[in-house]
Amino acid sequence: MERRECILVVDDDVITLKTVRFMLKEQYEIDCVNSGEECLAYLQESIPDMILLDMNMPKMSGLEVLERMKKDPQLAKIPVIFLSAEEDKEAEVKGVEAGALDFITKPFTEEIVVQRVNRLMELVRLRSDMDREVRRQTAKAEQRRRRMEQMTLQAVRTLANTIDAKDAYTNGHSYRVAEYAVLLARELGWDEESLEDLRHAALLHDVGKIGVPDSVLNKPGRLTNEEYNVIKSHALKGGEILECITAIAGADQIAKHHHERYDGTGYPDGLAGEEIPEGARIVAIADAYDAMNSRRIYRNRLSKNSIREELLKGRGTQFDPKALDVFVKMLDEGRVVIQEPSMGGEDAAEMLFQKVMESMSNRNNQDSADFLTGLPLRSVGEVQIAEAMQEADGCLAFLDVDNLKKVNDTVGHRAGDRVLKLMGDVLMEYADNSIVCRLGGDEFLLFMKGVSQQEATDRIEKLIEQFMNKKDEDITTRQASLSVGMCMTTPMDVFVDAYTKADKALYHVKQNGKAGYSFFLKEEGLTQEQKNIDLLKLMETLKDSGGYEGAMTVEYRQFAKLFEYMGNLKERYAHDFHLLMITLEGGNADTLYIDELEEAMQCMEMAIKENIRNVDFYTRYSSIQFLVILLEAGNDNVHMIVDRIFASFYKSCRNVGVKPSYSVAETGQDTEAEET
Repeated sequence: MERRECILVVDDDVITLKTVRFMLKEQYEIDCVNSGEECLAYLQESIPDMILLDMNMPKMSGLEVLERMKKDPQLAKIPVIFLSAEEDKEAEVKGVEAGALDFITKPFTEEIVVQRVNRLMELVRLRSDMDREVRRQTAKAEQRRRRMEQMTLQAVRTLANTIDAKDAYTNGHSYRVAEYAVLLARELGWDEESLEDLRHAALLHDVGKIGVPDSVLNKPGRLTNEEYNVIKSHALKGGEILECITAIAGADQIAKHHHERYDGTGYPDGLAGEEIPEGARIVAIADAYDAMNSRRIYRNRLSKNSIREELLKGRGTQFDPKALDVFVKMLDEGRVVIQEPSMGGEDAAEMLFQKVMESMSNRNNQDSADFLTGLPLRSVGEVQIAEAMQEADGCLAFLDVDNLKKVNDTVGHRAGDRVLKLMGDVLMEYADNSIVCRLGGDEFLLFMKGVSQQEATDRIEKLIEQFMNKKDEDITTRQASLSVGMCMTTPMDVFVDAYTKADKALYHVKQNGKAGYSFFLKEEGLTQEQKNIDLLKLMETLKDSGGYEGAMTVEYRQFAKLFEYMGNLKERYAHDFHLLMITLEGGNADTLYIDELEEAMQCMEMAIKENIRNVDFYTRYSSIQFLVILLEAGNDNVHMIVDRIFASFYKSCRNVGVKPSYSVAETGQDTEAEET
């Protein structure tokens, strides 16, 4: 009977253990323990094929367990997948550095768990098969040796394709790097046997990326220091994965050291000069050339002149000067040319494998949609936008829904959700086949491909108009508005730079009263006269944005600051003021629909605005209350002002079931009066 591969699941949560066992029991033998101590005790008796290890356990964490395993040569080679909480990104970074090959986040999705486990188990099988094949073939005749080499090459290509398939932009990267490296090594005088070893080793130079999370590997923007450290860990991890692959001479050294620099400032070991294995120095040049000669998510392919210039900048610092001189000479002579792989036999199988991986990636992208708005999530949308930016001119728009917090605080989060859902609907209906995603919260990103500035303006104006019209149809969402920052782009622009410029344009809109749009404009080169003219325009804008009739309405946080300010005025200049709270209550208010209550609140807001003075101000405190500050009104005048407000309210409000009441306090006194 064929042996079933064994997986050890370590988690202190019994439900998690049962869930994972249920997902994997059809394919694997599953053993479960519920602590780090029990895991180490188990490993003294039995060696599983894989460990699914919870990162956060009491007493001994998953990281501590892995650190102890790494100290034992027999246990260090067991592949480990960490089980981690979705929001624990810092722990994931530490896990990669500690030696985990992959992560599965909680709560679990069965398809993801099975896919990740099967993928890593396949890698383990390949490594085991290759070792076994090497030992077996060395004892056989010469005619069997060639067959073994073909099988090894096929396995290497499949493994290389597995790595390349993690990122659409690295499709074929490993193959091209291997071929460029062989061209250079042949020019440097390597023999054919060494060239074949180099070809196979170069195919696996990025194998360590199997343990780098896709969210880091495919990020279109600049990496954080922590994310960059995760990326850097792939070199060391690649060396560890390949250290037992004896069939390919130097594979582990090339994977480990192809990011060392000739001046000693590279990683992971800071080797310098000829301390770096020659194969790694050659692959470093081939790797850099292919990266610059290929399209990436953050930029287009560089020109030949730019590539040549960048290579020469690294002469003697990043690259071996002797090898680089030979490569540049070949480049100048047009001899850095490789053939694309043929589509017959084994290569056809590789192509089929590649298509399967791409299909799986597309499926993952389809599932990566925001539940509330139906738009792509940031991780998917930013990648799509970065790709589209490289294909044609266009306009990147950063959209922000204004006053969403105010809607949430005063009407409720369900109304806030309706605003966001409305925004998603408008973007899908009126974005004119543009690429759009939700960044998170109240922010969205839109890329209009192939448009002029005027066309972008027309589209955004139409989109804002539709949003404003539709949000006014629901009385609970009328407080919302839309601000947009825009930046024109070309295929030479970098996504993260365009994103920053659009964000700056959005900030300009926010500073000038919200609800509108603005294009990013460079400030360099303006004369003092032009700056003065802009300042005069800004003064007019501030007057328009800050203007009010009858009273000043502010958000609650501003109201609180003004209240403190009025208190300081009272203390210094004896300016008295009253704090007034108006509440809608009584009758059948408890059974009102939210739109009926909101209509009554809007009637009360209009009544307050019409009947208090320009020196007074108010804010909406809750879904049924307003706060008003009356400056030096006097006790008798306060009641008169309230009477006028209530009279205006009853005149305009159609819902007789809502009755207002009020409480008033003069600052510095303990007395209160209430009237209905």
